[in-house]
Amino acid sequence: MRRPPDLLVRAAHCYEQTGDHAQAARCHEEAGHPLRAAELWEQAGDPVRAADCWLRARRPSRAGECLLSARRYEEAAACFEQGGDLLNAGWILVTRTRSFATAEQLFAVAPARSAGERLRGRLGRHLAAARAYGEHDALLSTLADVAERMGSLSPARERAETETWAVTAADHVRRPDLGALVFAASYRAGVPGCADRWQHWAARVLGDTTGVPAAAAAPGVGADADVRQHQLRTPGDP
Repeated sequence: MRRPPDLLVRAAHCYEQTGDHAQAARCHEEAGHPLRAAELWEQAGDPVRAADCWLRARRPSRAGECLLSARRYEEAAACFEQGGDLLNAGWILVTRTRSFATAEQLFAVAPARSAGERLRGRLGRHLAAARAYGEHDALLSTLADVAERMGSLSPARERAETETWAVTAADHVRRPDLGALVFAASYRAGVPGCADRWQHWAARVLGDTTGVPAAAAAPGVGADADVRQHQLRTPGDP
């Protein structure tokens, strides 16, 4: 017997007050409120149930974010594709799965509404070719192009996202020199948070942060000298 929606909503409110987000989510699902149920499933720590509700609420991109956090990469990519975000769908596939051919197809048809999106589309397409067929030349050329064009991208969000994609691509083909080149260009372009990301990347990939600008430093003469020194370093350098 189906319970009345108003009774279910009142019950959900009581469960929320006691911190039982899972039971509150079930009540909202039964009452036909998938949006609220999705939010509560996220609070309850169940991203897969949340994704199902987001899909029923016709919010595929939110579903994709939940599935991505649950490491359900193929399903997450399908959600982003359903939501029209072909770039992110392809990027998940090329970096988190071995569905390189599907990723390459997505990048080939993804619309590019900005210079940053065009660069990211090239990065994704060439990374797919590099991982699938070992063809690195086009990717290496695109990484150098990203570094050259970083300062011309706008808004800042575009620069930050392009930086992340480029460094990830450089990591996949084991070219930390190009990763450092991208970070240096991003730092000079004033991308917020770049110094922090560069520091963490250098510690993880190179095991050394020598020459990486401190987070509090602003680009300047001294910082540029450090940047140039770090770009020349490779793992194992003294």
